[in-house]
Amino acid sequence: KDPSTTVRGSAGRCDVEHVYLPNAFTPNNDGSIDILRLRSSFLDELTEVEFLVYNRWGEEMFRTTNPFEGWDGTYRGEQLAPDVYGFYLRVLCPNGDELVQKGNINLLR
Repeated sequence: KDPSTTVRGSAGRCDVEHVYLPNAFTPNNDGSIDILRLRSSFLDELTEVEFLVYNRWGEEMFRTTNPFEGWDGTYRGEQLAPDVYGFYLRVLCPNGDELVQKGNINLLR
């Protein structure tokens, strides 16, 4: 084998099966799905992340570039009402592929 060959530890592909967001969460402090987080088997290998949540009027409720940071269902320190929120997610995977997702998140209480 060529000693200069680099082998990535992740076998995952840059697709919605390997990098995804749940479509609902319940931020009610019961210990089950209280934080909306990005899910991936190679989360620590993502080189870029942009995750935004916005309300039905397009107002930004949450934004992060940290793959480990999630949304707790609050805006400016106040709990938001149950509703459907939009999201935008862009990640750059270890293999150099980019994944962009847009969709809806259900905030349930």
